[in-house]
Amino acid sequence: MGIRENVAMLVREVEAGRFVETVDAHYADDASSHEARGLDTIGKPALLAKERAFLTTVEKWNHIEAVDVLVDGQVAAIHWKFELTSGGKRIKIEEIALQHWSGDGANARVVREQYFSYPPGSTPR
Repeated sequence: MGIRENVAMLVREVEAGRFVETVDAHYADDASSHEARGLDTIGKPALLAKERAFLTTVEKWNHIEAVDVLVDGQVAAIHWKFELTSGGKRIKIEEIALQHWSGDGANARVVREQYFSYPPGSTPR
């Protein structure tokens, strides 16, 4: 299994709403995540805690979609569109996740992820 297959599996798991399980299965122990708003998270335990905390704010997932997925060697870019309900309000999130992978086959893991978020209302729907 190559990086392309690992990314496809990650996308399927996220689209199924298995966010915590996806981080646990596909991210390296020392992985880092860098948000567009400047929040850096280092290490799988911190990534899992951040994911769990965010999920407590979500009342309902209305839509989860990987619109485009590009893989080139050990780098993947995923264009995500999410719609969720939080605090009684429907929220749209659109972002690009740029992932750097390390390892081969079933042992490949995300080691660094950078998010690039679209401002609300800035992209065509």
